[in-house]
Amino acid sequence: MRSSIETIVSTLASAPEFAGVEVLKTTVGRDRRAFVVSVVVDREGGVDTDLCQAISKYLIRRIDALDPPVDDYRVEVASAGLERPLVTPEHFRRFRGAAAKVVTSLHIGNRVEFTGAIGAVTQDAVTILDPHAGPTPIPYAAMKRAHLVYDPAQDLKKKR
Repeated sequence: MRSSIETIVSTLASAPEFAGVEVLKTTVGRDRRAFVVSVVVDREGGVDTDLCQAISKYLIRRIDALDPPVDDYRVEVASAGLERPLVTPEHFRRFRGAAAKVVTSLHIGNRVEFTGAIGAVTQDAVTILDPHAGPTPIPYAAMKRAHLVYDPAQDLKKKR
């Protein structure tokens, strides 16, 4: 059953009605007896509640059509938010120069947390310009999680 639900979630990115929507993270897990389907999405211009609702309805229709039916499940769709997850090298390239926080599963220079501007980006690693550790190349394989760091001062500088 889990693999059927995961297959449905994987079709979301290729569904024509969701062109331009980027699926950043999906999980299918259990909460007691119920399956929990969680999806985090982003798109140029932002994500609103209408988009989250449309994605939820799409997933619910597809899950309800499974044979045998899924008895108990819930669908959660969320925006990537201000502190958007960075998952692929392309994400780091797109946001080069922006502030990011990276947590690693291995010690790099006796540290596991790095915060600073995104510098050089290769297929194997990203360099974080951490003011305390200096420019630090971090291999993607060593990353536990990474996300943008929201800076409210940038919003205040925008012209209205």
